[in-house]
Amino acid sequence: MYTFREIPEEKPKVLIIGSGSKIAEALWRVYKRLPYTDDVFFMTSGHSEYDHKMPPSDSCDFTNRKELKEYCLELQPNVIINTAAYTNVDKAESERQLAWNVNVSGVENIVAVCRLVDAHLIHFSTDYVFDGTHGPYTETDTPHPLGYYAKTKLAGENVCIGGNIDWTIIRTNVLYGATHLLKPDFVMWVLNKLAEKKPFGVVNDQFSNPTLIDDIAYFTHKIIRSRKKGLFHAGGADWCSRYDFARMIAKVFKQDESLIQPITTAELHQAAARPMRGGVIPFKAEATFGIRFSGIESGLLTMRRQLQMDGHHEWAL
Repeated sequence: MYTFREIPEEKPKVLIIGSGSKIAEALWRVYKRLPYTDDVFFMTSGHSEYDHKMPPSDSCDFTNRKELKEYCLELQPNVIINTAAYTNVDKAESERQLAWNVNVSGVENIVAVCRLVDAHLIHFSTDYVFDGTHGPYTETDTPHPLGYYAKTKLAGENVCIGGNIDWTIIRTNVLYGATHLLKPDFVMWVLNKLAEKKPFGVVNDQFSNPTLIDDIAYFTHKIIRSRKKGLFHAGGADWCSRYDFARMIAKVFKQDESLIQPITTAELHQAAARPMRGGVIPFKAEATFGIRFSGIESGLLTMRRQLQMDGHHEWAL
């Protein structure tokens, strides 16, 4: 369990863009245990399902530069955390303009506002910027995105790097974790399929190191406190196939592992190519901040315990 004993000499005003994201909720789990939650603000660009366990969100469309500028000039944040993104990998192949507007043009607007109010930008990216031929990857590996979603995420990174601002980019992969409204992720998808009591397929040729959102939130908190800048990879301690990950989900949540059948990626006929051997190596992050990212079993046990505490007993048997 994390401890937060230190109180900063000055309390940064933090704006979290994308209040409906899983990372945003995990960040709130961190901040509500600290003595300066009044200095944390959440923003949403559109409709998000009401969650009484989250603080109110301000409405502002970050793809509208004028609207975002007016909002941030009034708020004057010291740190802006961008958790918002277009993430539908397959639909991005046909919804290219929408993906670009969110993942690139929207980031351009955020960078411009950071420059205006002198804010430190913390921006999230993905291992999909790599082609998956020899992962997991370090920060010094050269990106080579395959699909359009991946290309927009790399372009968004380049906007941050070239924006003449203080920036920190966090690349991560296969995020999972408990949320009050059971927001979708790979773990929830597997649990819902297992609940149907019917066999289903999971690919055994895509590899990654699944990452607990609470680890990402704690890591982000460390970045804010230290004001560290640059590129960091943040990923779980265990590198495995999606099939093996699914079987561990069934084991931890005491479900029937035999329902999970191995299939290949080719059998899915997906619109966008996937990096087959992806994932990120978090050595730099761990060495810099003295932290350790959770392995799959410990991360899933954390998620299960949080679901139980939150009243979702159907997944916390």
